Amino acid sequence: MNSDFICFRKHLFKDSIYQIDIQNEQLRLINTSGKPKYIIPLDWSVDISWNLEGQEQAFRLKVNQKFKWFYAKPQTIQYMKKQLQKHVAQRDFNFFYTLTTHQSKGQNGNVYEILKKTDNTANLVAKCIQKDQLDDQNIIFEELNILKLLNHPSLPVFEEFFFTQGTYYIIMEKMQGEKLNTILNTSKILLNLRLIQSIILECLYILQYLESIYVMHRDITLDNILYDQQNKKKSVKLISFSNAARVGTSIKICGTPGYIAPEIFLEQKYGCECDMFSLGCVFYKLLVKKDLFHGNCAIEVLQENKACVINLKTLQLFRIPNSAQDLLGHMLEVNPKLRISVSQALKHPFLNDSLKQTISNQNSQRNFNQNRSERNLLKKDLLSLHTEKQKLEDDLDVDYFKNELPPMSQIPVMNSVKGGQRIKFDGIDDDETKFRTVISKSTG
Repeated sequence: MNSDFICFRKHLFKDSIYQIDIQNEQLRLINTSGKPKYIIPLDWSVDISWNLEGQEQAFRLKVNQKFKWFYAKPQTIQYMKKQLQKHVAQRDFNFFYTLTTHQSKGQNGNVYEILKKTDNTANLVAKCIQKDQLDDQNIIFEELNILKLLNHPSLPVFEEFFFTQGTYYIIMEKMQGEKLNTILNTSKILLNLRLIQSIILECLYILQYLESIYVMHRDITLDNILYDQQNKKKSVKLISFSNAARVGTSIKICGTPGYIAPEIFLEQKYGCECDMFSLGCVFYKLLVKKDLFHGNCAIEVLQENKACVINLKTLQLFRIPNSAQDLLGHMLEVNPKLRISVSQALKHPFLNDSLKQTISNQNSQRNFNQNRSERNLLKKDLLSLHTEKQKLEDDLDVDYFKNELPPMSQIPVMNSVKGGQRIKFDGIDDDETKFRTVISKSTG
């Protein structure tokens, strides 16, 4: 028996010794004869507590409807906690963490920054949900199962899970950055076409990853996308997986009014294509600073969203480049079978412009003579090159799509736009016609 991973139960005459074995989503405590005495499936229904004080530390499990304490060396307890914390519900949140600043209010709970008591680590947050506010606790377990799967630099890192005094605590990495909605409303950052292009591209890479693990986010909005430019390292993050689900496991209607894909309203099976439509709604808002679906309240927005009448002709009024309009139209395709896929979107001209090549070509056109004898002249030319390159990059931030824009004289004058134009289906089969008919009824 490996002495590094053993625990024991205290008894009056003789303690029971067990080897700890954690694998295949099971915790097994094996007695000295080599037979498992306790086999505990690792899921969120498992209730575990820790005693980490002193040299004789312990963990408590509910076995056969009874709570039992098992004692072990501190290093063994630490090993167990690390192995189990992403698989079971722990009891002792207040022993490990302190709630600090309220960060945001989510769909089913509040998010707080927290301090880790052992070393005052502050790069973590706790999503706190009251049990009595949930109709079904499986909602929490579904979210946890998704968070466990995530392994991507633009997605939150799940740390551990607690259930203490009627409150669930989901501990995650604190994601840095400003919400896109905040950026739009406060004008903290100039959202020019180049930056919008970068944001959409990064979001598509995230969708590509989620698609690879068969996960639908189902709530992609301006509030759930963060833009981070700390230390000049610009990055995009996607947060809030409360509505996420594995493909094929849920057909419930969910999401934020104004961003919900039309197929979700049908209450039939749907896939990752729903996230592409939601990202299209985000793309539209970034381009024109207006919502795709309007209303005076959430109910009205939801009704417009369900009707899904889309008018993209007004994009010409905002002088949106043709390539951006084309990509947006494909992202907002009502029929998910005809909607652009992630792989297709990543190859779209709007996201594959010659920006980098343009800068490279501008640099290559200036071939300095390395044999110049006057060193000061060389320095002066290099400084001039740097200045011109910076000016070029600054101009490209706003104007590098300019050659696509229609002349001002060709932009139609539209005094008002009432209603909208549904995206047309071309060459659809019988199933797709049925889909269109269902959507059309909702406009009633």
